[in-house]
Amino acid sequence: MKVVKNMASDAEILIEYIKKRRHEILNDLQVVLGYAQLGKYDKVIEHLRITIENLNKDREIFNFDNVEDIVKNIKG
Repeated sequence: MKVVKNMASDAEILIEYIKKRRHEILNDLQVVLGYAQLGKYDKVIEHLRITIENLNKDREIFNFDNVEDIVKNIKG
């Protein structure tokens, strides 16, 4: 029973993390769009670089072979 409980909480942690990141990515895209509309292309490039860095961090987190390691890295 404990294993099932841990798996459920791991799934909840993953779902919450994905929801949070989806929200952050959509915000990042809106910021980039705003800068582009204002013609602030240096800010577009800067914000895209930051967004790409964050996505690369996510890739590192999700490149682990098992859920336990992924969740451990999400928790910090």
